[in-house]
Amino acid sequence: MIEKTRRRESSRGKVIDLIRSSGPISRVELAEKTGLTQATISTLVRTLLTEDIIVESGRGESTGGKPRMFLELNPASRLGVGVHIGQDYITYIIADLRGHVIGRRRVDGPGDTSPLTVVSRMTRDIDALIHESGVDRNSIVGMGIATPGPLDRAAGTVRNAPSLETWSDFPIRRALSSTTGFHCEFDNDATAAAIGEYWLGATEGYANYASVYMGSGIGSGIVMDGTIYQGVSSNVGEIGHVTVDARGLQCPCGNIGCLELYASPRIVVAQAAEAAARGDLDIPLTGVISEDFAAVGTAATNGDGTALRLMHESAEYVASAVISMVNLLDLQLIVLAGSAFSTAGGFYVDIIAEALSHRAMARAIHPVEVRLSVNGNDAAALGAATLVLQDRLSPRTLRSVSFA
Repeated sequence: MIEKTRRRESSRGKVIDLIRSSGPISRVELAEKTGLTQATISTLVRTLLTEDIIVESGRGESTGGKPRMFLELNPASRLGVGVHIGQDYITYIIADLRGHVIGRRRVDGPGDTSPLTVVSRMTRDIDALIHESGVDRNSIVGMGIATPGPLDRAAGTVRNAPSLETWSDFPIRRALSSTTGFHCEFDNDATAAAIGEYWLGATEGYANYASVYMGSGIGSGIVMDGTIYQGVSSNVGEIGHVTVDARGLQCPCGNIGCLELYASPRIVVAQAAEAAARGDLDIPLTGVISEDFAAVGTAATNGDGTALRLMHESAEYVASAVISMVNLLDLQLIVLAGSAFSTAGGFYVDIIAEALSHRAMARAIHPVEVRLSVNGNDAAALGAATLVLQDRLSPRTLRSVSFA
């Protein structure tokens, strides 16, 4: 019975995904592209029309028989709230079924304030955003929450995330669900960003790809055969804790020589502050990591030698970790997402792409494209909104995979 339900949900998800990405589309085309029978398509379409998730949008030209009726998504029929809790900022988004942003708000991060106080503030922020956006609260199917990892997705808690130390083991999903009344989904920011890319159609043509997310730390979301891979505990893709120096520094996570110790915005900013103290770099530093990293990126773009060196060193370390991930998973596409790439993303794209072209194992068989996210600073928040939309409308999760 459970397996039958999963197959039905999977078929429903395929149909919704195809209508979203390829609509207007006919029932006949849906059957051809999904491999489902006409009877199954008819049943699914009837249900989706009744639920107002899709609409009939006109008939095609007759080719001798009955003209085909086209179907397309009714994007405003269901909305999702996305929340990204970062070190410096909390970003809120309301998105429709196409992943289009209906409303957005960005406020200061939680800092050292107690989680209970922050949740109370977040609840007010979400209510205000819904009011400002003029949307029907009843059309919101739920809320997606994205945070840096590691996390316990089953419990809905962050576990010892360096950028959210005071939130460790706090039941954030349950707390926000209680105060807002919304069904809540919870995942790390890199996975959320990967889902957002897929929903916006930015990865069309690529079945296997990863989103490398760099905010205060570095993580990755992995998509295999069009489905997010979660791993055993939803902590897959912690590329920031891949060893890039086997005799390197001890990381708080317990590993040695982790990527985040050499390439994260926090490290680049610390190195920039040291350079500024020596008089080798003349940029204003505010103490806000995201802003200071952007300032280093701007200086590098403007040709400052010290800033260029810092950016290149960071990008080279990230490239080494990405090559390991590509070699392990045989990926076709790397998407760079997160606030850290909004200013200096070009450096990372060029250096990672160049490294892959010379060092990836399968480089002679297929290229690996590297590109910036279409969602910019909003990648995790928008991904969180699509996370809950996908869970409620077209759940598809790959929990385990064989590497034999």
